[in-house]
Amino acid sequence: MLAISGPRTGMRIKLGETTSIGRGESATVVLEDAAVSRDHAVVSRKGLGWFIEDTGSTQGTWVNRERLAGRRALLPNDEIRIGATRFLFDSDFDIQNADYTDRSVYFSSHTEDTMEVHPVAVLDAGRDASQPAGAELDFVVRLGELFDATHVGFADAMRGTCERLAEMFHTDALLFMLWDSAADSLRTTVAVSKDERFQADSAIIRRAWSERRALLVSDRREAGHPAPDAPKAPPTRSVLAAPLLAGGTAIGLLYFQRGKLDAYSLVDLRNARAVANLMAVFVEARQKAEARTFRETFRRGETRMVGSGSAMGAVLDMVGRVADSDATILITGETGTGKELLAQEVHQRSSKARARGPFVPVNCSAVPETLFESAFFGHEKGAFTGAFRMQPGILEQATGGTVFLDEIGELSPAMQPKLLRFIQEFSFSRVGGNRTLRADVRLIFATNRDLAREVAEGRFREDLYHRISVIPIHLPALRERREDIAVLAEYFAALHAKKLGRDIAGIGREALVLLEKYGWPGNIRELSNCVERAVLLADERILLPRHFSFAPAGRSPASRSPAATMSMAEVEKLHIESVLGSCDGNQVRASEVLGIHRNTLRKKIAEYGLKT
Repeated sequence: MLAISGPRTGMRIKLGETTSIGRGESATVVLEDAAVSRDHAVVSRKGLGWFIEDTGSTQGTWVNRERLAGRRALLPNDEIRIGATRFLFDSDFDIQNADYTDRSVYFSSHTEDTMEVHPVAVLDAGRDASQPAGAELDFVVRLGELFDATHVGFADAMRGTCERLAEMFHTDALLFMLWDSAADSLRTTVAVSKDERFQADSAIIRRAWSERRALLVSDRREAGHPAPDAPKAPPTRSVLAAPLLAGGTAIGLLYFQRGKLDAYSLVDLRNARAVANLMAVFVEARQKAEARTFRETFRRGETRMVGSGSAMGAVLDMVGRVADSDATILITGETGTGKELLAQEVHQRSSKARARGPFVPVNCSAVPETLFESAFFGHEKGAFTGAFRMQPGILEQATGGTVFLDEIGELSPAMQPKLLRFIQEFSFSRVGGNRTLRADVRLIFATNRDLAREVAEGRFREDLYHRISVIPIHLPALRERREDIAVLAEYFAALHAKKLGRDIAGIGREALVLLEKYGWPGNIRELSNCVERAVLLADERILLPRHFSFAPAGRSPASRSPAATMSMAEVEKLHIESVLGSCDGNQVRASEVLGIHRNTLRKKIAEYGLKT
């Protein structure tokens, strides 16, 4: 046994067949402590096992925070408290390599856990509540949900698991962090806190991460000089930090904190380490499985959305929950984040009848105000000059399917009440007609504007805003979901290579790191264009850093890449020339591949002096 706290800290005891502990001189181990009885307890060996028994002490003998009643078998890593002294029995923390001071024990092996404690009274106080019966089994079930994609999404499972952990460890604050390889830092994925002013101890996090071992720290005071307006750190606290190790590689970290002295014990430290290692296996397996699923789905052409990380995973989880409902959806996000693709994903996941119907996209900013009503509701013959025949509108064309209204924030004030009236009743009349028609359509809206601000400033109707945002879904920017960049880049490389007829085998690791570190102000659209240029310009089957060009220097560290040596006009010229070659000079086919009008292509051919 090793005394890990109290007046005899550091004392190692080699147990005999019978070892008595007490204050009396006849005891094998004498503890000069008023709280210890003369004959306090005895540790004995019976066959292959070890047992401890209280011999009528006044203050009691405690094993793992429970007062001993009768004889009890001892197991490795059991904690025994007798008076002010706490012992560790047959530890797998390698107690023979433990260093100690007059106050604490430090387990010095770099392959084992570390316990660092400062006050003399450390570890004397146990938790103020014990774990409920069956808690361990319940937690295993909770962790199992990480694998069960049909039961709960990854983001929800992580949140639920962390909330359960916070309960089991009776913590005031918990952080679940994952390593962001692109940013070279730990990123908080889930935070559970009873106090919005909670501050984690970054020094402990850095140490646990860098040393790859769990730490228990008691009475850790805030280091440094915080800003005058910063929240005041608690005077005392107890902290547990345990890295998530998968195959020897750290992929994340668990952090627990309580604003109380000696709130955690070595049992909590071991439990935190075990939980972190178990979560590491689950998280790694789930991430790999999701990435594999998305790649296979891309190959089958079933979806164009990707999201193996938690940010996009939460979005796709929401899509799965609301797809079968006909409630209106408002998709928000920056330009280029893929709002129309997400709307198509909702449509494809809708009920079979709705998914078989048409998906009709409408860009509100591209339709003139004078034509919007006619385009949306249709018109009767003779409704206005040039209306030579009845023309059904978008609503009738999309019957049974989905209408996607992009850039809804650009809708003119004159058209907003007319759209509101339709949403309220899903009935309308064609321009110039008096017959009421009904439309069986689902409406999905999107905008890159802050509509709540537009409402506050009087540019968008408040009642319309509430009608279109029954289910709001926010698409994160690409820089907020860096874990998806590599998968997206590989997908675009294969897509553009096939379209351009280029023999590209993939993207090199160094190039992927470069892409992951870039800021992507243009989001997924910019990434697709960047990869397309690289595919076009590549002189090897593997795309390397020199094949990629970015925006002007200053926007991102990656933008200073020496690959940015060609102007956009030069890149465009090469691109058009390559596409024309792959289409055997057929301008109609080339314009379709390029996504531009045939007249625009002809102007570009003349401008660049290309031969056809």
